[in-house]
Amino acid sequence: MGRRYEPDPFALKLGHRIRDLRLAQGMSLEHLRRKTGIVASHLSLIERGYVAINVGTLDRIARALGLTPMFLVLFPEESELEAVVEQIGSMSVEELAQLREQVSASSPRGDKPRPSRGTTGKG
Repeated sequence: MGRRYEPDPFALKLGHRIRDLRLAQGMSLEHLRRKTGIVASHLSLIERGYVAINVGTLDRIARALGLTPMFLVLFPEESELEAVVEQIGSMSVEELAQLREQVSASSPRGDKPRPSRGTTGKG
């Protein structure tokens, strides 16, 4: 998709999220450019919401930031669930293991696997 003359609301929200995560790591736009191979001026347009990006670009930016693409599309200020997921994403491996144990212990399902999406669970 080409450049816009007015920022797209979702592209702007995503761009701000990318910028905030980049700055939180102390990473310059130039450093992100080197890690992604995406031209700095294009990255700037992305961060300002003037360019909608495809999933490949989303993945390249996320990986350059040391994240999974899912974390770029979380908006913790809008959802309690997303805020919790963001907190979990910043935990150490040890903290995650402890949390997983606590959740498993308190789960009413125990360790029963959930049916995969798109299945009814009926045989």
